Amino acid sequence: MSTSAHEQALEAALADLQPPRRRRLGGCFAWAVVFLVTVAVVTVVAVLAILVVERELARRIYPHISVRGVPVGGQTIDQARLTVERAYGQFLYSPVELAYGDRVWHPTPEELGVRLMIDPALEQAFALGRSDTRVDNLRRAAAVWQQGYDLPLRLEVDQPTMQRYLLSIAAEVEAPPYDASLSLIGPTVLVTPEVWGTQALVDATLTDLTAALQGLERQPVALRTRRLAPRLRDAAIAPVAAELRHILSAPMRLSGATGTCTQGCNWELTPAQIATWLTVRRVTAADGQPSYSVNLDPAGIRGALLPIAAAVREAGTLPQVAWNGGDLRITVPGTPGRGLDADQALVEIRAALASDQRALSVPLVPLPPPVTASNLAALGITAQVGVGVSSFARSEQYRITNIRAGARRMSDVLIPPGASFSFNTQLGVVNGSTGFVEGLAIVDNRTQKEWGGGLCQVSTTVFRAAFFAGLPINERHEHAFRISWYEELGEPPGLDAAIFTPANDMRFTNDTGGWLLMESAVDLVRQRLTVALYGAPTGRQVAYTHRVIARMPAPTQPVYVNDPTKPSSYYKKSDTARGGIKVAVYRTITVAGQTTAQDTFPTEFRPWPNIYVRGTGR
Repeated sequence: MSTSAHEQALEAALADLQPPRRRRLGGCFAWAVVFLVTVAVVTVVAVLAILVVERELARRIYPHISVRGVPVGGQTIDQARLTVERAYGQFLYSPVELAYGDRVWHPTPEELGVRLMIDPALEQAFALGRSDTRVDNLRRAAAVWQQGYDLPLRLEVDQPTMQRYLLSIAAEVEAPPYDASLSLIGPTVLVTPEVWGTQALVDATLTDLTAALQGLERQPVALRTRRLAPRLRDAAIAPVAAELRHILSAPMRLSGATGTCTQGCNWELTPAQIATWLTVRRVTAADGQPSYSVNLDPAGIRGALLPIAAAVREAGTLPQVAWNGGDLRITVPGTPGRGLDADQALVEIRAALASDQRALSVPLVPLPPPVTASNLAALGITAQVGVGVSSFARSEQYRITNIRAGARRMSDVLIPPGASFSFNTQLGVVNGSTGFVEGLAIVDNRTQKEWGGGLCQVSTTVFRAAFFAGLPINERHEHAFRISWYEELGEPPGLDAAIFTPANDMRFTNDTGGWLLMESAVDLVRQRLTVALYGAPTGRQVAYTHRVIARMPAPTQPVYVNDPTKPSSYYKKSDTARGGIKVAVYRTITVAGQTTAQDTFPTEFRPWPNIYVRGTGR
């Protein structure tokens, strides 16, 4: 084919191809339009979707966000709060279990001052992806989407509130310590044991609570305490209690054989009595620590010894003292006595109470005579306070001898204040060895010989001295029948006093409040006996009267007395008949014109028959 033909053919071919090309270009355009429309639709939808999502997320926390491990993404704040509260519900109800021994407390968060800061955490979670530019927010949201984000949950603790709660708990468990103590109830030793105290350690417990709360899980927490030791411990008073128990473990026994206990006396001081001597007292020792001391009261022991001292006391004798015209002079010194040595007894009792030896002999010490030259003037004997006089005219020699011997016993005699004077005691033994002789006396209802016949003259005169001194007469006996000697100086019947040892005595009491001195004098020329009492002036005035109440005639029938000590040929009249009389003597004592005492001394002299003694012996 020629070139032109070829070209023509090519052109023809190209001509054939022209329309289809236009069709192809038109199809592509259509696809482009469709594509663009699709993209536009998708974009609109995407934008709408984004807008819808953004609108929805605008009130929710972005996904993949959690608060202390609790997922809250996609939740509103209210929903998230409920979620977190459910997750920590037990903690929020009771954060801790506080325990002490078998006691348990479950405080509320409000009581502990604890607040879980949920809302601030949720606000922070909600703010994630919303606090910056849109691009930054999207970038932050994408990062959270991919990696997640966990926010912390803060716990707020109000320590003053927690401290107040712990202090209220402390008041329930705290107890003060109590010292051991010691006391005496009678002879019983009472020991109260020590008691340890308890102190709550509030600050330490507060620290433990704060640490335990950080886990946001309920945990047991022990209330911290410490024991408080008492100042005075059991061990400190144990020796004192043992000492007391030993002291009171047995009675104290004392014995003595002097004074009124010549046959021996025994005394027992019981534990109950010993306990009254003891004083248990709390003291502070040299090191400043408390302790107890046991004190033994000497006054208590001395008081217990008083009756013992009285029983074993042997008083020294009083001296004989002459009036000597008012210038007192000791004629015969008194003799020393013996008495309880109280100081030594106190020492020995103390030692015995500390040992096992509880039996003691009463220690004695010599006692000086009650009256010596050094205190004689202090007796206050300065004046005559009473005098008695009687006549023994026409008395036989035996009677005068006995009157003189008896008068010597009644001379230079001191009578202490308050003492009761006994004529028989002062007279002593009546026999030949003491200067007496046998003489006639009324014995067994008749006159017969007896040692000391005529001594009633002395007792009568002593009675009269006490009578006119205004002293109380404790004992006085009239004679069996009326005797003329006692009325020779004009005295009325009834001023006599018969004695017969040991049955009938004449006694009076020195109630003057001072000492009395008795002196006697025998006037052989005038045949009178005088007994005087000297002492401090009493101011007493004594007056007396008498009244004859009845007279009885003498019996006419004689009485015969058989005497087996006399031979059958013996026959003698021993008593002469005389009448009887009943009389009363009245004494009035005045001081400064005021009557202080009135006494009546009744006397009845019986009618006395003629009495004849017949010998019935061989």
